[in-house]
Amino acid sequence: MRTFKFLFLFVFQFVSCQNVQFEETLQIAFEKAKKENKLVFIEYYNSDCTICKSIEPLFSNPEMAKFYNSNFINYKINTNGGLQGADLEFMNSTGLKFQGVPFFLFFDTDKNFVHYSGAKAEVAYLIGIGKTALNPTARTGSLHEKYQSGDRSIRTLYAYADLVQLYQNDKLQNEISTALYAVYPKENLGTQQSYLILKNAVFSITNGFYIYWYDNRANLKGFEKGAKAGTESEQLERILLHSLRGDEKKSWSLAQISKAKEMILTLGLSNNPNDFLWETEATALYREGNTKEALRFFEEMLTAEKSNKYASLYITDFFMKLFMDKKELDLVKLELDTFSKSVEEVALQADIFYQEIVYYTKINDSKKASDLKAKALLFYEKHNLDATPINEM
Repeated sequence: MRTFKFLFLFVFQFVSCQNVQFEETLQIAFEKAKKENKLVFIEYYNSDCTICKSIEPLFSNPEMAKFYNSNFINYKINTNGGLQGADLEFMNSTGLKFQGVPFFLFFDTDKNFVHYSGAKAEVAYLIGIGKTALNPTARTGSLHEKYQSGDRSIRTLYAYADLVQLYQNDKLQNEISTALYAVYPKENLGTQQSYLILKNAVFSITNGFYIYWYDNRANLKGFEKGAKAGTESEQLERILLHSLRGDEKKSWSLAQISKAKEMILTLGLSNNPNDFLWETEATALYREGNTKEALRFFEEMLTAEKSNKYASLYITDFFMKLFMDKKELDLVKLELDTFSKSVEEVALQADIFYQEIVYYTKINDSKKASDLKAKALLFYEKHNLDATPINEM
């Protein structure tokens, strides 16, 4: 019997060493990693993913198994059906936001991120990822330190720009891509490399790479092959949309807004740039002291949306919050009073109450604001509306 048990254990251990050993839980993985002083490797995958399925058999490759079992404590996170429990909590704590799979992730024993890479079904490639993770100066986790220490090489900046995308930090991303343009040889702007930087590292229309390729969009071709051939100009549209949807535009000058409107029309995003930029433009006009033009813009927007009560009240709400002078606020209040005579919808009446309270608060008429607030609360209660916005005023 003892001989049988010994034989069983020998066979079990022999078979096990032919496969990458994955721990059952994250907790176990990090406990073992701390005990053995190893990094934790996590395969971030989806069980329905074609590429992931092609990688799976390679975990039974003897060379792959020996390398990963010797150097790491291994764990799998399957995104199929959405992350849950400890996996979800852990990924949220990292701040990393992956838009796809598969990725190979590596963490130290204190759960600090040290390296990541996309993956493909090649043993040598996957082992290469692990070797990079073991090299403190080569792994992606070192990029922040290199950047902070003043490394402004194209290689470092391009790699760091890729990493920062995982944290969805637009401000830092734009800072890095700006630094990348600053050091990039301007005589090479029309090259394949420049296009790849545009495609993979640029998210702002104010970036030099974007400006170059927008101005030279007639030459933006021939860089994509196969099914993607002829799609190069889509990168300009993508970056423009990203800028229009992000916080960056809040600080644009009127000149930058005007240029963005031109791009919207030129690239065919819309026949009406105000769909994207009217709030930004109104804010810039007021910020730059062009009150007269801001008022004209207010009237223009109301005229354009006069048949849409919901849009009209959204516009008055925006300008009621934007303007500060009583004369300006009085003009918005006049329009609001006109709307109130024809509004029957409960939601719109509630919005009018809210805007009127904002008006009286901003002109420092505390008694009217207080009386109107009491009336509004009764209205909200009667119609089972959420009175939080009123209570917080």
